[in-house]
Amino acid sequence: MDNQTNELLNRIENAFPTAQHLKGPRAEQPDEKIWSFEGSWLLFKTDQLSEDSLKLLQALSDQHYATSNPLNHWYQFLTHQTQLPPDLEDPAQHVRLIQCRLTYRDHDDMDRRELTEALVNLFNQVVTHFYINPTTMIIVQTNGSGSSSLSMSELQSILQTMESDFFVKVQLFLGNFWPVNEELALIFNEEQAVFAKSTLSVSSLASLALDYYARPQLQRSVLARQLNQLLNQDDDIKDVIIALYQNVGNLSSTAKQLFLHRNTLQYRLDRFHEATNLNLKNMDDLVLCYLLITSFND
Repeated sequence: MDNQTNELLNRIENAFPTAQHLKGPRAEQPDEKIWSFEGSWLLFKTDQLSEDSLKLLQALSDQHYATSNPLNHWYQFLTHQTQLPPDLEDPAQHVRLIQCRLTYRDHDDMDRRELTEALVNLFNQVVTHFYINPTTMIIVQTNGSGSSSLSMSELQSILQTMESDFFVKVQLFLGNFWPVNEELALIFNEEQAVFAKSTLSVSSLASLALDYYARPQLQRSVLARQLNQLLNQDDDIKDVIIALYQNVGNLSSTAKQLFLHRNTLQYRLDRFHEATNLNLKNMDDLVLCYLLITSFND
């Protein structure tokens, strides 16, 4: 999450310590209120809150932002205000939900309109777009021959230019293409959670899922902590593991990225294998070591 999101959540949690975190929305009980704040869902017990506190929380929530802006069916569906999925012209088409997270240096309405248009124009076959809160825009895109015209690296280059032009940091999450049914809103909530802590300018489910789903289990594991201590005994190996993973185990490409002679890289891999019994030329061992680094060495 960005600093603005952390600051808002921290203030709410400090002011209302009995609030409970939820993975996503659910039906409210008579004594409950459930709101999201920048995509993070919190549950409040109404008997523990004053009328003024309830009004304040509602005003700060994403749902208040929604009710103060024109809504469309996609917005209502993805924010659980209706359970009826929107219709597409071709029911066989799938959609992906592209999340655009903005960190402004200057909140200027004209700048945001121009930025919104520029971001939407990056993608073909756009069904609709809307803001779910002041710093998060969703672009709904259908699949087809023209839906993936720009690669992730091309998008990264374009975003760098945009950030200079609009004085705003932009991060994109490219969701998977999914069928439009009742499950889509829940899938969207999970994609929001996967994207929430990403620091990448452009990311996808594939680029974040391994770390997101494996990290909690590894961090609870005594065995994983012991393995991580083995990694920490070699100061140079972490950069090697990351580069080797990024290059899908290709030694020549990894050596080039690290400005190493291939024989030097081979020596380091052999030395690490002898010390840990982990062979980084084996993809299973490499993925395990990469997960250890991302889980314990933020």
